[in-house]
Amino acid sequence: MKKCLSKKKFCNKLQECYETWISGTAFTLTSLSLIYLGKIWYSYRFFKKRGIKNPDFEFFYGNFRELSKDKNYSEKLKKWTEIYGKTYGYFEGHLPILVTSDLDIIQEVFIKQSTNFSARKKGPLSRKDNDPNSDLFQSTKSRWKRMRMIMNPTFSSSKLRELGPILVNCADRLIDVLNQDGETSEVNIAQYFKRFTMDSIWNCAFGVDINMQYEKENDYFNKCEEVFRLSANMILPQYLGIFFHEFKEIILNCLTRIMAIMSKFADSKRLLPFFWLRMKVGELVTTRLKNETLKKRDFIQLLIDAKSEFDRDKDFDYFDIKKALTSKEVEANLVLFMLAGYETTSTALSYSSHVLAAYPYEQIKLHSEIISAFGSDQNLINSDSVQNLEYLDWFVKEVLRYYPIGNSVVARRCTKKTSVKGIDIPEDLTIAVDVLSIHFDGEIWGPIDPKLFYPQRHEVKRNQLAFMAFGNGPRNCIGMKFALIELKIALIKLILNFEILPSPNGEKEIEFEEGVVRYPKNGVKVLLKKRNE
Repeated sequence: MKKCLSKKKFCNKLQECYETWISGTAFTLTSLSLIYLGKIWYSYRFFKKRGIKNPDFEFFYGNFRELSKDKNYSEKLKKWTEIYGKTYGYFEGHLPILVTSDLDIIQEVFIKQSTNFSARKKGPLSRKDNDPNSDLFQSTKSRWKRMRMIMNPTFSSSKLRELGPILVNCADRLIDVLNQDGETSEVNIAQYFKRFTMDSIWNCAFGVDINMQYEKENDYFNKCEEVFRLSANMILPQYLGIFFHEFKEIILNCLTRIMAIMSKFADSKRLLPFFWLRMKVGELVTTRLKNETLKKRDFIQLLIDAKSEFDRDKDFDYFDIKKALTSKEVEANLVLFMLAGYETTSTALSYSSHVLAAYPYEQIKLHSEIISAFGSDQNLINSDSVQNLEYLDWFVKEVLRYYPIGNSVVARRCTKKTSVKGIDIPEDLTIAVDVLSIHFDGEIWGPIDPKLFYPQRHEVKRNQLAFMAFGNGPRNCIGMKFALIELKIALIKLILNFEILPSPNGEKEIEFEEGVVRYPKNGVKVLLKKRNE
């Protein structure tokens, strides 16, 4: 009997402890939730305290749902600029973002105070600034300087001269593939350009020919496509990173661990595309390290050599290293180069083709200039000669002004509390640039209406900050020269071999969609007619 009573008392005590734990946990969670909600409420006072206008927002969501509804970030910023002026703010969840198209503010942020804004805007899932897996785009301060210094030689004039024949060969493949459909053919040319730019990157950066343009089903191509589609059609972890931005690093770490486990026990093709690409690039680096006979003068070798220097001397203080990368940094930057150079350049080529079809007189001018420079000898086309075509240069710049591509990444994040034109800027605030408003500002780009496609406007010297296609300041696009040469070689080859005509089934006005880049939602359909000359 006593044993039963003792057992009953123990059970009651256990029940009491359990109930106390449950109530304590519930109280703690409720308290933390209320504190977090209070933090969110306080965050929404950010712009009001500074006397800065902002569009109406929803609690918790901020302006995110409105901003992402039509997948057209750039157009939304432009409309808000028309309503609220050149400088205003909005909220991604409860994270404040300052937007500007004021060139004086941009001058301060991108040039004069660039050391106080030495970071990019964080994405929905971002690493900490000191994360060992950070690439050039994500890195800040001294780490960014070190990486940039190591990578700069890859894009020097002498290096680009070496890569010229490879780019010409890839452009010839593009023409060969396009030639397979008869004298006149209707094509969605965007798909061909994507394969061309991916082919160029793999041959120039990795020294590997994976037959990208001829092989229609290619895992690398498909995974890169998925990465950019995910930027426009987000998945749950990305939404969590937006609405609970304080925990985005934790969310990313959890996702990374899950992917690491899956890579060991599941089919690697089931990994999220970015993690799959990172794994494949890691394998490529390992192969190159093990086999000295594969050593080439390409981007991957430049980074590997820098890594080797780091590995030989482990006594360096990490942040004092002058010319070295860690293994993780090598892999991260190779993936970055692959992704950054793929969609942007192919999209620029798609826009160029649309313009050539829509404005035949532009095509006539370009064809005349190209023939005057090269005649029938296409062997004269190289990385140096294509830069001497003045009207082609104006044309490409006007395409990038009229159809800016990487607008969502033209932003800087404050790394040291400061003040810009009387605005108090706390650490970690992002200043985003409304690129469309700048590129279509009549005061900047007149007297010819900026809504008209007019390449000759680039004959006039203007404020360098008026053209934001590649960003500006110390952290502008490191691959700008490579991209422009690649673009020009492809366009020259295309115009020499084909007349680009409007497609009866194509769109007169491009319908845009936007994630990391702003691209034609349905591609670009044109008619290609072989030239008989």
